[in-house]
Amino acid sequence: MIIKIKLLFLTLLFANFLNAQVVPFYSASNNKYGYKDAAGKVIIQPEYELAYPLEEGMAAVKKSGKYGYINEKGKEIIPPKYDNTWKFIGGYATVKLGGKYGFINKEGSEVVPPMYENAYNYHGSCCYKGRAHVKLNGKWKIITFEN
Repeated sequence: MIIKIKLLFLTLLFANFLNAQVVPFYSASNNKYGYKDAAGKVIIQPEYELAYPLEEGMAAVKKSGKYGYINEKGKEIIPPKYDNTWKFIGGYATVKLGGKYGFINKEGSEVVPPMYENAYNYHGSCCYKGRAHVKLNGKWKIITFEN
């Protein structure tokens, strides 16, 4: 019984460690967003028009009117070039460019170039890990893509 309690405690402790990450904050002094750690220490200075929470180690940010992604250390992984972005799910994120939707991986490669009228990879378990809903010529379908 004591071993089970110790394992449960270690599991909870380890889970809390993994969940400790930076979170976005707003700075009224320059009207920008940055990121702080759990203790409130500024990790990434406020320089973004918008900043979203980290998902799968990546956060969407808006700079100069365009969206890209940074990692938890503030390193720009995917330069801001998209009209809109969504969070990473299963290693992929939906992006919008020039009125069309596509998908990128965490390295920034367009695994599905923006070519659809609409798209998303966050609807239920069917659209996870390389599958997504897309709309082309007014019709929805599910596509599968690989890195």
